Amino acid sequence: HRRPWQRRVWHGMTARGQAGRLLHRSALVAGARQQGKTVAVAALTGWWLTVRPLTHGPQTVLTTAHRLDVAVELFHRLADILEVQFGAKVLRAYGRNQVELPDGSRWLVKAATGSVGHSLSLDLVVIDEVWNVGADAVDQGLVPTMRARPDPLLAMWSTAGTEASDVMLRYRELGIRQIDKGADGRFYFAEWSPPPDVDP
Repeated sequence: HRRPWQRRVWHGMTARGQAGRLLHRSALVAGARQQGKTVAVAALTGWWLTVRPLTHGPQTVLTTAHRLDVAVELFHRLADILEVQFGAKVLRAYGRNQVELPDGSRWLVKAATGSVGHSLSLDLVVIDEVWNVGADAVDQGLVPTMRARPDPLLAMWSTAGTEASDVMLRYRELGIRQIDKGADGRFYFAEWSPPPDVDP
């Protein structure tokens, strides 16, 4: 079932400017567990693979998480739909899970190791549970893969992190600074959490 918050972040992440380009190059969505994050991630990934190629040509998508078994959960949810409804070829080999659509668009599923993304050129990178993904994987492995792409998106999703969640905290602080300044930027941030001044 779709929920209002999911629609809000889908529209926010994929909002386009006057030239039809994405307004945001990166995004972080954070919230509590069991709120429908996996459905939201599956919808974004499926849309990017099936609708976006109609206007932007074949797309290459990589989805990842801190552990491969977590990353593969999304694959199990979405790969059959892409195969049955969109004629995709699906490789179901653990560690090499991949989907290729008839137009040449590809979806790769990897664990967020330090070398993730190397030798790839990616249009969409989806990181699930970014709170537990290291800076090397994001800054050295994934972000550089999108530099040569014309209109890419780094979409990070997470439940609450810890003080050790360097990447999540860095992007969260960027989002809060943007909100405090009332400034638009190339970063989209959405979080559902209690305000800091609430009395428990």
